[in-house]
Amino acid sequence: MRYGAIVLSILILLGGLSNVSAQGETETIQGLELDWEYDFGETFISTKPLIVNETIFVRTSTSTPNSDPAGIYAFDLDGELLWSNLNYNSTSNDMSPITYVEHGQGDCGAWSDMIVIGWSDGIIQALHPGTGNLFWQQTTEVFTWGITGSLLIDSDNLLVPTRTGLTNYCLSDGSIDFEIETALGWRNGVSKSGEDYFLGDESGTLWKVSKQGNTSSKFLDIGKIRHAPLPVGDKLLIHGQGVTESTIILVDPADFTLEVLSKSGPSPGIPMILNGAVLTIDSNFVKIFDCSISCQFIDQHPFISNGESSVVFDDMLMLPSNTVEGGWGLFSLNNSSELVLNELFSTRYDWYGTSAPEYQSVGASQILALGNDNGNLQVFSSVSDEPATQEPVETNYISQILTLILFIFLTTSGIHFLRGNYKNSFRFLIVILVVIFTFAFNDIAATWSSYISELNDEAKNPETLWDDDWPEDWLGTQIVIFEFDNQTLVSGGHVNIDNALELTYRASDSLMVSVEETDTSIGKYIESFNGIQGEGWIFFVDGSEAMVSAQYAEINSDSIVHWKII
Repeated sequence: MRYGAIVLSILILLGGLSNVSAQGETETIQGLELDWEYDFGETFISTKPLIVNETIFVRTSTSTPNSDPAGIYAFDLDGELLWSNLNYNSTSNDMSPITYVEHGQGDCGAWSDMIVIGWSDGIIQALHPGTGNLFWQQTTEVFTWGITGSLLIDSDNLLVPTRTGLTNYCLSDGSIDFEIETALGWRNGVSKSGEDYFLGDESGTLWKVSKQGNTSSKFLDIGKIRHAPLPVGDKLLIHGQGVTESTIILVDPADFTLEVLSKSGPSPGIPMILNGAVLTIDSNFVKIFDCSISCQFIDQHPFISNGESSVVFDDMLMLPSNTVEGGWGLFSLNNSSELVLNELFSTRYDWYGTSAPEYQSVGASQILALGNDNGNLQVFSSVSDEPATQEPVETNYISQILTLILFIFLTTSGIHFLRGNYKNSFRFLIVILVVIFTFAFNDIAATWSSYISELNDEAKNPETLWDDDWPEDWLGTQIVIFEFDNQTLVSGGHVNIDNALELTYRASDSLMVSVEETDTSIGKYIESFNGIQGEGWIFFVDGSEAMVSAQYAEINSDSIVHWKII
């Protein structure tokens, strides 16, 4: 009977494996089905993909010091990679959106169709959209970061918000028309209102730049300005980022007078216009304002989104949920201009996300491209109602014959089993398993190799980070390093702490280091140590940069947490 039990168990296992492989359901949204997907590895998709002339352009950013390089990629609509351009010198904040420029001619010369992209290492590049070849390149100032904001095309001019100012380039050859200095900015895109250009900075100052390069400015006292001011009629809408909340204002570009429209949640994203209405996003709400006459608050809906959003399906707002659960929110406006949540769309790759979806109608098809902070791209397309043309299928006769043989052997094994001849049934089943293993060996080996590689990557050994100057009784305990510009403080000997934030509190108490934090919807974040804020603080657990709040960063009994000022 032992043979019968073994055979029955194996048959059940084979049946279970067959069900697992067949039970996946096709992901669909608004009538579009998942067409293809692409994994960019240890990177994140930082800005909205771009679909132009049946080509999908995607840019990525590095996520950790040891991750894959940042790059820009071009695919055809079927998912074939046409070209890629990698930047090994770029940092982990490549947030400047891709800009497509159609061919034209101006005072400074003629230019072809091009892709323009700004990098966090300060490089600005104009690339051929079909090949990725370089037309021209320029270098801008870098202070920790380089170019991180959105660019602006104005006739034959390319306006680039650099780390420290604004530069006007000629599209034809990249020559500089003017270069002005403002103040440090991050994600501070540039926009145009009237004949002037506008951008903000980290101090909350709004800058006005004329076409001749003359500047004027006004401190708005609303926190950091991390998006291009949004032209609304003859005014500018700005969503300023404070420590615990945000402020939505309307600014008169002529004299910088302002009107506060609303207070909202922390970490605002980029405002946009949908069907004439203005929408803002942050860690608490999606808000809508009617700005047809004067911007009046209309409605809001709870939702956490901190990056970009897009208009899809012609009249809907789609935006990423910037939470560990991830997913996408799909909103519309009813007849009263109130927000209606149509759908919470989930994918198999749901995680944090800040890049907007890209939607385009290409011929008779609709294309939707989604990217997230895990570096996963998914492309959905509409299914044609017309009968599909039957394409000739190349027959794999070897696999068909193998399948037939396996079926015969499995049937024979089953017959012997039902007749009580368990030994013969077991022999036939062994043959089946040997054949399956032989032909699947390469896939099994590849999967196992990948698994071992991931284990090796994830297995951090704190002993390699050990400093011989530390007390020996710290070995095997939890340690925190505070690295300031002019000194480094270390506290060790801590035990039985589950997360990096609690360990940081313990260490700061022992060293008399003051801590200021921000409580957000995605966890608590450190604002400063000993009143020193800099451009922010990042932390590493056992040598790897953490991608979540310290509150949710799990640690081991011998972990080393290292805080560094940016």
